[in-house]
Amino acid sequence: MPRHRFTQADVAAMAGVSQSTVSFVLNGNAPAGVRISEETRTRVLEAIRITGYSANPVAQRLAGGRNQILGVFTYEKTFPRGGRDFYGAFLNGIEHAAEQLGVDMLLFTSARVVDGRRRLTRDGWQRLGIADGCLLLGQQEDQSELQHLLDTNYPFVFIGKRRSEGRLLPYVGGDYVTATAQQVRRLLDLGHRRIGYAGPQAADQPTLDRIDGYRRAMREAGLPLRLVDVHDVQEAAQEIVERRLSAILVAPEHYPDELADALEERGLRVPDDVSMLLLGQPLHPRHDGRHWSGFVVPREEMGARALVLLSRIVEQEAKSASATRGPAPLDDDDYHQLLPCPDVDGASIAAPATSERTAQ
Repeated sequence: MPRHRFTQADVAAMAGVSQSTVSFVLNGNAPAGVRISEETRTRVLEAIRITGYSANPVAQRLAGGRNQILGVFTYEKTFPRGGRDFYGAFLNGIEHAAEQLGVDMLLFTSARVVDGRRRLTRDGWQRLGIADGCLLLGQQEDQSELQHLLDTNYPFVFIGKRRSEGRLLPYVGGDYVTATAQQVRRLLDLGHRRIGYAGPQAADQPTLDRIDGYRRAMREAGLPLRLVDVHDVQEAAQEIVERRLSAILVAPEHYPDELADALEERGLRVPDDVSMLLLGQPLHPRHDGRHWSGFVVPREEMGARALVLLSRIVEQEAKSASATRGPAPLDDDDYHQLLPCPDVDGASIAAPATSERTAQ
């Protein structure tokens, strides 16, 4: 796990120069009588690039090199238009935890959004150095950027479960695997057997976890998998009708209200003819939308817990760097936290219209 971020001394050692030379290169000038060759300057800049070192003037002026500022970086727009508020609950939890911890939060918004996603590349690395550590969240993260942060020992926590080589990446996420399996069991208890999963067949972690939970519970019950890939709502609804599914688990990304409308256009009423369980809050909530059954993702708690974890990582790093006795070291469970996703008793689930006890 990360212990300390690279220092100016590390850059100097890698470049084979003094710390003052590194400082002169960073400042862009040198005192009278001091000449820095282009070859030396190139070595220093390359060492800075490799280590990801970021000069932090504010932190350097404070005792211990810390400024009690933690950052938040989102890969998508933080305050989107059109009512889609993906980050609001996370930010509420982060703000509450920041008040309790007595730290200030800095929202990094200068990185341009390209194709719906922000990037840390170029000057984004330097900007992160303003903060002691950073929370990252979003659905379209860049794996190479996360790996760079790990390689340079910059303290960060991802909000949402993420994998990395060696399990080094710290995260706080929702337990989608367990929660999805629980939704299958709810349907089984009502008598459903023709249970499908409707959602994108993508490689992002939330999708993989939801499908994993569905697969585990269906295999445990001895039932075949029925996956419906939702790219087009009308086509997905037609497939559900043709496969005679009595219940479907629905990923929230692909307009569940519109899918329910398309089913009812084909004569299937929700929940009388087909039950729908939503695997998380709808990302595109409709003003007159249904009261969904399923589970909710504890976004506020995730935001708060992630900030607490980040503050502990930063504190442990500072104590390690100063060789003073610090708090108890973090273990694997601390770095990788999965929170329960509570069930929701909505109005979109019912017993099947006909008995399915023997249906396969």
